[in-house]
Amino acid sequence: MRESGHLVLGISGASGSRLGLRALALFSASPDVEQLHVVVSPRALLVARTEIGAGITSVEALLDSAGLDEATRSKIVLHAESAVDAPISSGSFRTRGMAVLPCSAGTLAAIANGTSRGLLQRAADVCLKERRRLVLGLRETPLSLVHAENIVRVTLAGGIVAPVVPAFYAAREVDDLLDAYLLRVADLLDVKIDTADYRWTGGP
Repeated sequence: MRESGHLVLGISGASGSRLGLRALALFSASPDVEQLHVVVSPRALLVARTEIGAGITSVEALLDSAGLDEATRSKIVLHAESAVDAPISSGSFRTRGMAVLPCSAGTLAAIANGTSRGLLQRAADVCLKERRRLVLGLRETPLSLVHAENIVRVTLAGGIVAPVVPAFYAAREVDDLLDAYLLRVADLLDVKIDTADYRWTGGP
């Protein structure tokens, strides 16, 4: 069976808005992605206004700040967090998986416990129940026992918790850190992205 060209990206209300924007740009430009389904939580917009710019008052404004060309933007399908009847809320709608970048500790907890408050969490729940790839870019430190237990629950359910830890060997600029991390996420999702290859190849 041919793998679906639909990929889901959730952007939750953790610090790291630039990571979500960069993921949006790289994944939507991927030749493996026919449509990128994007869900942005209201808290994510609040964080983006602090981290990126006060003018980001809507998801559309957030997309504008990503600087996408017309062809790339045409591949993006926006879904409101309240749109629980969206295609990605159903397991019968085939996708190749989902990434939540960044993923807050609260979002991790909801996914780990199957509470599905809103479309972002429901789409993640669908990936778990359908045994599809789910990568959560957790943005939290230090971790409490509650966080650790939720990581274990998601992992046992088939998801991958990939904390946003910088690859210092790839670091020259902040954008290098973002792209090096997203390259790892793309590998986990089996999606090709157009960025430098930051994989470790051994010492000098």
